[in-house]
Amino acid sequence: MDIENHARTLAPMMGIHPETFEKAKSAVGAQKASCAIFIMLQLGQRIRDFGAYFHSMTLGQRQDQFDPVALIKRLSKTAMQTA
Repeated sequence: MDIENHARTLAPMMGIHPETFEKAKSAVGAQKASCAIFIMLQLGQRIRDFGAYFHSMTLGQRQDQFDPVALIKRLSKTAMQTA
């Protein structure tokens, strides 16, 4: 629950409307919606429009393919290669 609360707090600061977060939570679940927020923070400057990116991941046509664990593993592997 704390993770979800943190994500819900961060979302508007990133340009993600609270209603969009709630819709995403209903569509993909609280865990995936919250993970999407933290993954996007990790990606940082690579994302131009956080709101659009979040919408695409959680509410877009390929929302059922969004796998936060796989994405985190890829990010981790990339970070290790650049270190």
